[in-house]
Amino acid sequence: MNEVSTRILIGCAAAAGLSAVSVWNYRRFMPKPEPLGEKRYRVTVQKVPVRASGHTLYGELLLPKGKQGPLPTVICCHGFCSTYRLCKGAMGMSLAMSGYAVYCFDFYGGSKHSRSGGSLLEMSIFTEREDLRHVIRAVRSFPSTDPNRLFLLGESQGGCVAGITAPEFQDELRGLILYYPAFCIPEDARKKFQRVEDIPEVSKTFGQNVGKVYNEKLLDYDVYDGIRKYDRPVLIMHGDKDRLVPIAYGKKAAEVYPHARFETFPGEIHGFTGAGKKKAIRMTYAFLEELQHDKQ
Repeated sequence: MNEVSTRILIGCAAAAGLSAVSVWNYRRFMPKPEPLGEKRYRVTVQKVPVRASGHTLYGELLLPKGKQGPLPTVICCHGFCSTYRLCKGAMGMSLAMSGYAVYCFDFYGGSKHSRSGGSLLEMSIFTEREDLRHVIRAVRSFPSTDPNRLFLLGESQGGCVAGITAPEFQDELRGLILYYPAFCIPEDARKKFQRVEDIPEVSKTFGQNVGKVYNEKLLDYDVYDGIRKYDRPVLIMHGDKDRLVPIAYGKKAAEVYPHARFETFPGEIHGFTGAGKKKAIRMTYAFLEELQHDKQ
């Protein structure tokens, strides 16, 4: 074997090793989708955009193939600087494989990779609330979805947005699921800025550049007063090692909601590890199934 061949083999071996580590690391934080009920459905994916205020939101509807509708439906809200793909991955696919319709979408300006367009400099929890209003109204009208069995799920900032939007749809949303909801956002803004005049055109939030619009309405905003009017069942899951959004914020929300269940995830960080995600997805499914049989 000549020197060139030897180098190629060594390079291939190294690449294979790195690939294996990469897959292992990905699975460490993103488990494989799995059916959660007795029956496993194949999943079909439909691209279904939603028209919002002056822009179009990219979204995908995951459907259990062969299951007759209208179907119980979960709308998923991604977190800060994330995309619909994180919701679609293990969580969305697992629920769809288990008989639920799942709608995952990108907020306008929700990240640098948002397929809905926009910029982080244009985004706030209030612009995302406006996006979500349009999504909820649109999803209720989809032929495959059951408007009487509609659920809202949000993670991190998406959990905060879901929380402040849900009270407006008291009769439409049968339940709310929040993964480590970032109800810390208004308080974080007040720690940095005393007055609206102090807020620069561009500042840092969670390590990313955001526009003035992100913070200017937060200085006198009471997020807990904003969520307390939602009186349907709520499930909140939060890790006790979360440093980005300390667990105290999730616990306080559980005290504010009239009908909330709070689940502490020992040792889990913000975003959860793969094991934490798998546990959260199973709890989500159990919660949804419980509400399916609730005669509310």
